[in-house]
Amino acid sequence: MAGLPLENYGFTIAIYVISIMIAVSGISLGLGYALNEKKFKAFGRDELYQSIINGALVGGMIALFSGGGIVSGFISSATLVNGTSLSCSSFVAVNPAICLSYDYLAGTSGYTFMGVTHQSIFSMSSSMLTSLFGLDAVLGTIASLKISLVVFTFSFNYVMAPIINEIQYLIKLLSTIAIGALVQASVLVFISIGTLSLLLPAGLVLRTLYPTRKLGGFLVALSIGLYVVLPLSYVFNVMLINSYATETTLPNITQVTLTASGVENSFFSLGVDANTTKESGLGGMISGVISSFSNTISEIINAVFLTVSYFIVYTFILPAFSLIVTGISVREFAELLGSEASFGVFRMLG
Repeated sequence: MAGLPLENYGFTIAIYVISIMIAVSGISLGLGYALNEKKFKAFGRDELYQSIINGALVGGMIALFSGGGIVSGFISSATLVNGTSLSCSSFVAVNPAICLSYDYLAGTSGYTFMGVTHQSIFSMSSSMLTSLFGLDAVLGTIASLKISLVVFTFSFNYVMAPIINEIQYLIKLLSTIAIGALVQASVLVFISIGTLSLLLPAGLVLRTLYPTRKLGGFLVALSIGLYVVLPLSYVFNVMLINSYATETTLPNITQVTLTASGVENSFFSLGVDANTTKESGLGGMISGVISSFSNTISEIINAVFLTVSYFIVYTFILPAFSLIVTGISVREFAELLGSEASFGVFRMLG
């Protein structure tokens, strides 16, 4: 964060601008009384009030967001509850709620919340994707095999095609989930790096100037919403999912992939290929193997679909709730600061 322009000087600039505006309001009041001009008096009086408010706002933001401030203490107490251990990178560790949210979405080392150990959504979906890609490749090889019997030719593609279609559909869903988790994690990284060092100081500076007062108020409200409300809403999401441990499904997929490879090797050891003619007894034996294997695959696919449904809730539905709460909060904070924030559908809420 060292290279950001307002990291070290944003609050100082805001204080200087407030001092200038106090001087301007004093000059305006003096001219108003000297010339008996009501407009100068009104402008000077309003700017003096606004400068006092802006001074209190800057002081309040420093007290709230500085290291060890009120907001930092509140976020830490709400996030670092008993039995919580986080492992996020240093660029998001400054805010424990953002740290937990990042671990929840895309952390690579896992995290423990209230004594329960979890892997990130991205890690679990990536592990499942790897297993499903391997299973898809093995089943594709089996589907290419054929048995030429005396009366007819049997192709394994008829048996494997529906299963392969289901697996490829799951691969698309998991890819979307993994990308969604990465996008949200990237947004959290920007919030951690840029909010207190850029958005909040810029908002305070703009809030002190008459022409940009509403824009400044909006940026201050946006900073509070992004840095406090959004990550804390993710903490609430983690609390909701804390009792679920969907990673137990992952070894099952790997086991089925190994089983599929064993079935494939068995077929090749029997000499089954597209150009081989076999007796009907062999066809019955292979049919039994395929039936048992298909039942196992069906059970695993059902379990994977259940896991993916959880992932959809974790990656899209709960974050949508977080976005709505944050949008409403930003709107309310902006109105409190004399600005406006309209987000379309959020206008109907709250």
